[in-house]
Amino acid sequence: MSADSTADDDAFITGLDGLTDNGGDVAATPLIPLDLLALIAWHEAGGPRLIPRMKRGQALMVLVPSEIWYDPIKAIVDREKTGAIVFEGKRKSGDKKSSDAFVVELLQDGRGVVGITVDAGLLPPLLRTSADTELVIPTLSPDLVRRAIAGYFGQSSPVVNPDDVAGLDLIEIAAAIRPSSSPQASLRRLRQASARKAAPGPVDDTPLLSELSGYGEAKAWCLDLCAALDEARAGTISYGEIESGIFFGPPGTGKTLLARSLARSARVPLIATSVPDWFMRKTGHLGDVIQQIDEVFTQALSQAPSVLFLDEIDALPDRAVADARSREWWSSVVSALLTRIDACRAARRGVVLLAATNHLSHLDAALTRPGRFDRKLHVPPPDTAGLAAILRSHLKGDLAELDLLPLARLMPGATGADVTAIVKAARRFARGEGRPLGLADLHRATLPADGRSETERRHVAIHEAGHAAVALALGFEVARVSIRSQGTIGGVTEHAIPSVSTLADIERRVLVLLAGRAANMLMGAAPDTGAANDISEATRLLTAAQVSFGLGDGLVTRTSPEAALGLVGRDLALASTIDIRLESLMRRAHQLVADKRVLIEAITDALMRQQVVDGDELVAIACRNDGEADELGSSASPPAATSRV
Repeated sequence: MSADSTADDDAFITGLDGLTDNGGDVAATPLIPLDLLALIAWHEAGGPRLIPRMKRGQALMVLVPSEIWYDPIKAIVDREKTGAIVFEGKRKSGDKKSSDAFVVELLQDGRGVVGITVDAGLLPPLLRTSADTELVIPTLSPDLVRRAIAGYFGQSSPVVNPDDVAGLDLIEIAAAIRPSSSPQASLRRLRQASARKAAPGPVDDTPLLSELSGYGEAKAWCLDLCAALDEARAGTISYGEIESGIFFGPPGTGKTLLARSLARSARVPLIATSVPDWFMRKTGHLGDVIQQIDEVFTQALSQAPSVLFLDEIDALPDRAVADARSREWWSSVVSALLTRIDACRAARRGVVLLAATNHLSHLDAALTRPGRFDRKLHVPPPDTAGLAAILRSHLKGDLAELDLLPLARLMPGATGADVTAIVKAARRFARGEGRPLGLADLHRATLPADGRSETERRHVAIHEAGHAAVALALGFEVARVSIRSQGTIGGVTEHAIPSVSTLADIERRVLVLLAGRAANMLMGAAPDTGAANDISEATRLLTAAQVSFGLGDGLVTRTSPEAALGLVGRDLALASTIDIRLESLMRRAHQLVADKRVLIEAITDALMRQQVVDGDELVAIACRNDGEADELGSSASPPAATSRV
């Protein structure tokens, strides 16, 4: 016996002729691999014990892994000479009402009825409801394939591993088992077929999960899911234990890419659909939409194990907030989807159900409950390291020696889609000048043209540097500083603020807001309108402390924090009090920026060079120019506040 074979091979081969109850024809004519594989799976599921029931005129549903199984399973039923009539549950299988009438007639005549389908919803309704029992034919596990190879060649077979048959359906496995060959050659063909099916096509550059950067818990969950699929193929766990999930997050963060990468990494087919497409195909009538839903689920079940990805699922509205005129129509669509999800999960075929949305809060509550979509996984914009890794992936070997972190720092808040556009633009610049891609092309694509003069840009840079330097000095964590123009906003400084503030915390925030104007004045500029937003927010914060938060002279709340500016405009005494406090804090802001002049100049120079400075680089600049790393904020990340000019 081969070291790769198992102890029960010989016993299996000896007993192969007894696999059928009326197997005379089988013994005379050896089974082809397709039928042999189906016969072994039939016996594994317990099919022979149901033969007497068919002969007694009972109804039976047989759920198969894909439509390829219809003919081999029907052939098994026919060979048993039960007299049962077989219905194949296929789409467009005719009038269901007439099929129901035929089912009744057969059962009343004492004839057995067998429905073979990948989805019970495709069988005549009466057959589903009147079935005496249900038989689930398993997908071909590595052990079942090994047994079929051993039986076909009449000799021991090497061990078949999950990766050897990953992604292969019945007909693809049967094609690898050929006459005048050997078990070893059959296994080699299986491995080749599985590897080719898993490999990306000529235009498919989907990375494996191991090649993706960022994604946080969503990527970790996908890796666990791949491992679970491998275990299910090996038979150590049930396909029913595999979770489903919804990816949510801002547009362009790579939710669709993550689903594609999961399917490729797991070596299973991807059935991808966009929910809005259901309403654009055909006429868009209710029946057409429900048919689209039926078709994608049937396709996923027929190719299981597979990944079924429902993109833009928030195109289905929450029925709880739909208006009365449209509620009935949308309820029919959502209910149809819920029914198909439930049936798909109950089938336990290995369909990994995924969805994606930019707006998780917009989804119908019935969609997001466990049992339909088990996990809700946030896909945030990538961090700096993640952006660098995405850049490296899109560069495909170009500029391999280049450190991409400095470039990635110029893209705060960028998504994977943004990086894709940047690299495409950079390549276009290089092609237009007839030369290889260079760092200058990437910089040009990353940093948009700025129509402001050098003087205007430096004025904004000093202003934002003042915000940033004082924020660091007061213990805030600064996420980024930018002088990129956005509409009427000339620059922005984002820093973290505590979720609950004392009066001292509010005053620290006001000092940061006032530091921009103070920095400009320190460098010789006259007060101007550029700090209008900062002064407005500083006034609102101090007024809210007095009249909303109970942090002033009394505890009475006179208005909401958001409406505090309106109150100060009507109450002259209050306005005078707030003005005195603003003047006092402005003097402190002037002193702080004077103390941090060297740091402000260093940050200004960095902003003039590259437009954006992220938090890590800002801390590095501060450490080089200030020597006060112990004052640069804690490691915690409370909510961010934004100072704009």
